[in-house]
Amino acid sequence: MTQLFMTHPGPLSALQLPPLAEGLELRAAGPDDESAIADVLAESFEEEWDVARVQAQLTEASDVAVTWVVVRDGAILGVASERLMPETYADAGYVHYVGVARSARGLRLGAVLTARCVLGFHERGLATAVLETDDFRVPAVITYLRLGFIPTYRSSDEQVAWSALLPTLFATKP
Repeated sequence: MTQLFMTHPGPLSALQLPPLAEGLELRAAGPDDESAIADVLAESFEEEWDVARVQAQLTEASDVAVTWVVVRDGAILGVASERLMPETYADAGYVHYVGVARSARGLRLGAVLTARCVLGFHERGLATAVLETDDFRVPAVITYLRLGFIPTYRSSDEQVAWSALLPTLFATKP
């Protein structure tokens, strides 16, 4: 598994928020959402998440401006956060922990959540957006490319991983 880095060079204002299917709502997360967020992230990343981790890394983290959720009938189906790391990415926002429940995959929620984060960075006066993903998260990589993110090589290992991944993306039917 190789971490891949991507940059949205802007203009961030040009990004359009994809439409949500009927019955879905995009909103900022609140404290009552933390348990459901943990469930979505545990399912999405196949790792342990609990309320304490959600609080530490998202809802109470000093570098997270807002955590967005997509909800249907009170159930959280997807999550992403706007992370601000000016010491590392001076004029960029960091799209943080995009996760979608298995039952909601294919509804383009990852695109909606990522786009909302990017638009939030624009609203904060930032010029670019960055994110990291794994080389095996092919649907996510396709989503990010469609939203205007481009591969950025931080190391020769990442360049090799992108060189292996990109031809497979073009061979995949959308």
